Amino acid sequence: MYGLQVRSPTRAFLILIALIAIGGLNPAQARDEWYRGLDLEGAAGSADLILVVRVSEVSETKVVFGGKAERVSQQFKFEPLQVLKGIFTRDVLSLTTDDIGNYGEGATQLERGQVRLLFLGRSGIGYANANQTGNLDRSVPPLRDGNDPLRDALQILIAVTQQHDRDKKVNLVVDGLKNAKGLPAIPLLFALRRRALLAAQSAEAAAAVTAHLDTTDTPVREAAAQTLQAILEQNYLDRPLVNERVLETLTDALRQRQGDLQARLAVLRALGQVGAPVLNRKAVAEQFQLDLPKQTLMERKVLLMVIGQHQWADRRAAVASFFEQMPVDAPTDLQEVAGHALTRLDPNGAAGQIVDRLKAKYAAGLNVQTELLLLSELPPGLAVPALLDAAKVSLNLEEKLAFAVSAYRLADPGLVATLADLLDVRRPHLRWQATEALLKINTDEAARALQPHLREEASLHRKLQLVEFLGRHGIGDGFPYAMEHLSEPELLEQAVAALVAIRDPKTVPALRQILKTSQDLKWNAAAIRGLGAVGAKEVIVQLLKIVQDLRQPLAPAALIALGDLREVKALATVQEGLLSRNDRVVIASARAAGKLVPAAEGQAEEIRTQLVTLLANADATEEVRAAVLDALLAIKDPRLNRALNAAVRDAGLEGSALLERIEKVMREQKIELKKS
Repeated sequence: MYGLQVRSPTRAFLILIALIAIGGLNPAQARDEWYRGLDLEGAAGSADLILVVRVSEVSETKVVFGGKAERVSQQFKFEPLQVLKGIFTRDVLSLTTDDIGNYGEGATQLERGQVRLLFLGRSGIGYANANQTGNLDRSVPPLRDGNDPLRDALQILIAVTQQHDRDKKVNLVVDGLKNAKGLPAIPLLFALRRRALLAAQSAEAAAAVTAHLDTTDTPVREAAAQTLQAILEQNYLDRPLVNERVLETLTDALRQRQGDLQARLAVLRALGQVGAPVLNRKAVAEQFQLDLPKQTLMERKVLLMVIGQHQWADRRAAVASFFEQMPVDAPTDLQEVAGHALTRLDPNGAAGQIVDRLKAKYAAGLNVQTELLLLSELPPGLAVPALLDAAKVSLNLEEKLAFAVSAYRLADPGLVATLADLLDVRRPHLRWQATEALLKINTDEAARALQPHLREEASLHRKLQLVEFLGRHGIGDGFPYAMEHLSEPELLEQAVAALVAIRDPKTVPALRQILKTSQDLKWNAAAIRGLGAVGAKEVIVQLLKIVQDLRQPLAPAALIALGDLREVKALATVQEGLLSRNDRVVIASARAAGKLVPAAEGQAEEIRTQLVTLLANADATEEVRAAVLDALLAIKDPRLNRALNAAVRDAGLEGSALLERIEKVMREQKIELKKS
């Protein structure tokens, strides 16, 4: 048989497609399953009209542009079978490819007789697809018929999007998972994963997820394992979520090596999150070896991550052997996780192995960035000498950047001199990272290293950060910068912090002069903030007069300044300000409360109550609630737990930075979520 001689990339591509079409290359089918990772909650919430439809007619229209270019547009007629959301009163719905999305190169097409789900939003002229994703089937999901169980899962998701209590959202999804089978479970599992912290409060959710591991449908098993892992990661109260049934199901899923790789990796990660108890099971322990037959690199990577995370001491020798025998040109991510596991299991032994590997790679002309970063995971006594030795040879830009990152992590004063050599204005990324390391080291020597480079810094915010740092170490070179940029709203906080750090005797007279003579509200507000921050108590009477009328433009600045000055006479005004309809006043009042309430010695009970109420108030803005959270954390109010319990259930916060922070506080303080 003659060999194929491919003369052009185009022809090669056509031959490859032909071979796949006839089964010659036997491609992995799992990658092409359209429902893998299917997430419909966003579409269920954003769509104005959701229909189960049958495609009744498909037609094409050709339009010629410029006499030469031809464009084909398809028009579809849909017969509504069921309205799941919204109102539709006609017998036929007509849409074009412009309305649905052009998926002309996809593997599937809309054809007559197909039953599909349509997620429609309003456009300027009618309806348009509100779920345009990577391919046609994900965008307009196919159904077996009008009674397809995916429709039932979607109805649950629609109910979830209408619920304002996140805890009740979780209950709806868990109940749905108990009855779902196969594909419909995937979008429900995604919805539960978004609320993993709430799901981790009881074993019921974990059990509902675990049931979907016991399937031969690998995309479902993968989604279930990913969701279970997320729930276990959020189990900060160490509740007994993993029982014998869960472990048995995970073990059985792990044994199914005939499934695709991604599903197996997901199960490995979930089992790894269970922790040490899994190694007590012989069937699991056998799978957590680094030298199993036909084991893939990705499997070894996940195993190394899990071993390193839990510091399984009995795997120390295996990890050390794996790291030593790993080729110097192995995939970077595999080298990273193997080195990380080794540094956690055997820091002393790891130091020598990492240095040996660094030397071998350098001699081979390979990048040693990975080894420089791994050194930072060792104790400073081992890491710093090795880093300094590495810095003596010629490092490229990536390696110098890795050195600076490691120096930041270690924050050891012995690295200052080498970091000073990296402050090259022509290498902005390297300069930024080296500066970060010096700021974290935070010594007089680090300040002296940065002092000559203050004028070179182009970013004003960064320049003011350096001014503050230098000021803390007795270097007042940046006083003019701090004063000149005090009135710029985006620089105000940093400029005030810089003035406080410098403690220049000219500060108070200069700010008082501005307040006395300026007709500019921004400069007056900035002067007030500065005077409060540097402790100029002589302006307290003037500030108390300003806040008598909270409609005054300078009132928010004055409230914050009175808080900085610990003036408890402002408590009554703070209490009034927390009731204001002006967010700037409320935020300023919350900031003042965070400093005044602890000094009030039990005289501010009403303010504490107001703060707790505001944090739990779903109608308050995210900015207000963030400031209130800061205040409650500062005053250590015992009712914070109750407020966080309410806020973490607020569906209006989903996807916000504030919700992430609330959940972080709950994890760090191990706050129990009470039943609503």
